[in-house]
Amino acid sequence: MIFDRIRTLAKQTAVYGMGDILGKAVGVLLVPLYARLLSTTENGVISLAFAFIGFSAAVYSLGLNPALIRFLSGDTEPKDSQVKFSTAYWTLIGFGAVLSTGIWQYSATLAGTLLTSDGVSYADIFQLIAAIVLLDTLSEPLFTLCRARQRSGLYAIVRFVQHSIQLGLTIYLIAGLGYGVRAIFWTNVVSSAFALIVLLPVGLRQLRLVFKFSCFRELLLFGLPFVPSTIALLVINLSDRFLLKFFLGLESVGTFTVVYKICLPMLLIVRVFRAAWAPAILAIPDRPESLEVVRRVTTYFAMGGAFLFLLISTFGKEFILLIAGAESANYLPARDIIPLITLAFLFSGIYIVLTAGVYVEGRSRALPVVVGAGAVINFGINLILIPRIGLTGAAWSTLAAYGFMSLLLFLFTRRSFPVRYEYGRLLKIGVALLVVHVGVSSYLDVSTATGVITRLIILLVFPLILWGWRFFDPQEWADLRSLFKLSKAN
Repeated sequence: MIFDRIRTLAKQTAVYGMGDILGKAVGVLLVPLYARLLSTTENGVISLAFAFIGFSAAVYSLGLNPALIRFLSGDTEPKDSQVKFSTAYWTLIGFGAVLSTGIWQYSATLAGTLLTSDGVSYADIFQLIAAIVLLDTLSEPLFTLCRARQRSGLYAIVRFVQHSIQLGLTIYLIAGLGYGVRAIFWTNVVSSAFALIVLLPVGLRQLRLVFKFSCFRELLLFGLPFVPSTIALLVINLSDRFLLKFFLGLESVGTFTVVYKICLPMLLIVRVFRAAWAPAILAIPDRPESLEVVRRVTTYFAMGGAFLFLLISTFGKEFILLIAGAESANYLPARDIIPLITLAFLFSGIYIVLTAGVYVEGRSRALPVVVGAGAVINFGINLILIPRIGLTGAAWSTLAAYGFMSLLLFLFTRRSFPVRYEYGRLLKIGVALLVVHVGVSSYLDVSTATGVITRLIILLVFPLILWGWRFFDPQEWADLRSLFKLSKAN
């Protein structure tokens, strides 16, 4: 039964991944384009503008999307679902329109404060941002509806096509027509409008001309605590961009952003897992079973994440050379941030796993405290370290924040949602990771074919160590083969 649940979760995650990994991989696929055809200053502008979009989206949402996930997942009365969805959607339309009007009105002021460099004005970019955030605000509840109803196929297809449009248009406008940095925001307007138009029929089946204040209050009581926690997460992920600009200038922001994106494969895995995790865990009616699922998933996620961390950190230099080409000299000095950021993303995935207790118990009020503490640590370390050690200080602050948040959420949920984690196996994963990471570190600067092959061989030591320590028992091997549709052992 447990592996049936994990198999379902794996399938949902894989399908969401078709939309999110292949879709959001746009961010990875476009890195060579940005690194080779745009200056570090222009990359800095992109980074700060999208940081603003991230903060704006958190405010626009009012936390209603996680609330919809909770109240629309599982068995719910159709009429009750329609009232809740309609109340949330009308709220987002009205609130989003007001905020976007404000951004449009004060676009010149916002651009002058955040983006202006060498006398160049980017007011028009903020006008595009006003449209992007509003379109995303109106389409996100429709994606949430797909997740709540576990319509992962539709979710994946729309996400994939949406980001494929973004990828194709961006390449055409920048590489083909030479439109520069503004092309990125125009393509976002087009791709966001596409998602809204395609998914609107899904929403119209649920949308009614009704607004119920009691539903509004219930949705806000659960969802609103996610807003400060989301903003705090954005502080952890994005505040370093603003502080890097303040202390070191736009060029440092561009350098940091390009190298940071080399770590995105880990973050993409975390994001698609997050999309499937809450609906999957809420769909389990039996509490002991849900505790066991969280226990096993924690172990497997840590194991897979540890290997991906080793892979990315081991070949960081080669990734920079591959994506930046002749411009690599601008980015190689920042390669030390790659293992730190990748490990931070791994901890962010552990944090997502731990939120199972929050969703099951409905105790979302804990999240602002946990994430707020992480944001304070992140911001404080940034202020101390960025002026002293530059980009590496920003990476250390991200790692410290996610590590602390994971620990704090674990301590908070262990009483109300007492998962018996497999501490022995988690320790084996940690020791194996450390041994391999130390072993490979002596060969990181050896870029010859022999050096690359040596690093690959050392990476294979990680699964061998786990095998030697009897990490999996025979029954688990059989279950895992079934999970990945492999033939069972005779």
